[in-house]
Amino acid sequence: MVGHRGFVRVFAVPMLSVILAGCFWDRGFQEEITVFAASSLNGSLQEIGRLFEEASGHRIAYNFAGSNVLAQQIIASGEADIFLSADDRWMDYVEESGKIHPETRRDLLTNTLVAICSTDAKWGPVTGVSQLAELDFRILCVGDPDAVPAGRYARHWLISEEKNGSNIWEGLSSRLSPATDVKATLAQTLSRNDTVGIVYWTDYLDRKDAARMLLEGEELEALYPIAVTQVGMGKQSAGAFLRFIQSEIALDVFREYGFGIATMPEFNE
Repeated sequence: MVGHRGFVRVFAVPMLSVILAGCFWDRGFQEEITVFAASSLNGSLQEIGRLFEEASGHRIAYNFAGSNVLAQQIIASGEADIFLSADDRWMDYVEESGKIHPETRRDLLTNTLVAICSTDAKWGPVTGVSQLAELDFRILCVGDPDAVPAGRYARHWLISEEKNGSNIWEGLSSRLSPATDVKATLAQTLSRNDTVGIVYWTDYLDRKDAARMLLEGEELEALYPIAVTQVGMGKQSAGAFLRFIQSEIALDVFREYGFGIATMPEFNE
């Protein structure tokens, strides 16, 4: 993995120049782009941003948080140039407010859920949701299911199976600990040995030195849409970044962090 990322860094800058040429890129003209992105994208976007900044001279200011928080901030402040959500519903919410340009919206990435525990916990892998529910953990940490995409996905996953006349989600309701976003879920889970957490596959990969995989939810796929805001439409650099983030250079970085690719790249501005 390290070697591949090094390869991406070496060859990205000259290739990026070719990609950006289609955006009428002027290297002497520099802007700051404000990107609001789901917290699960932090590591991958930081790496992609460094590649883009080095080649273009533009600067990226990131705001990472839960997609629900970001959506409300965009509507309230209008400060974002690009929105990358971990949930199509929150992108719908922003689009309905008129704050994004709908023709720039596209599905970019996918992710899946996993149930994990700390390596200090005593449990090992299980074969299904019903067996997961039989473990003697005290706390089930998930994102707030009424707001956080990862929590909503987790609820949907656990509702899908029944045990003793009720679904698994209802059976575990007394042990739930809702978190503000998926990173908070991960941190709480890894800080205790009596807790099971449900996070994204990519978050597990990022901390697999401290986390133990219990169960994969491969059948449930999280979708990450991206769009340029109405404010961002006034910036040449926002279009250039949208173009770059769909290039194979950027998609290779996302793949290295464990994301799936939702669609073939589109280079429309």
